[in-house]
Amino acid sequence: MVQLERRDADYEVRQAAGQVDLGYLLLPEAWGRGYATEACEAALGWFAVALPGEAVVLITQTANTPSMRLAARLGFVEVERFEAYDAEQWFGTWTATTTG
Repeated sequence: MVQLERRDADYEVRQAAGQVDLGYLLLPEAWGRGYATEACEAALGWFAVALPGEAVVLITQTANTPSMRLAARLGFVEVERFEAYDAEQWFGTWTATTTG
């Protein structure tokens, strides 16, 4: 599953409130095969055409190394790190212009 969802203004992670958030979830059998990269690139490509210049945000735990690598491959730029859900979180942003 890959989704782009505009978060409510009262979303519990204040950094993403009102923003379009990229989320992804794959079965463990699909991990490490490039499916997340391919699907997220397709979703972001569509988004860049549909809403040009609008940012997408991504939040992941810093301990989730594969997700951190995916964020980097997709061109997300770190904005900040913060504590939530008893773990350090990484918050990044992407626009079509950040990918070159």
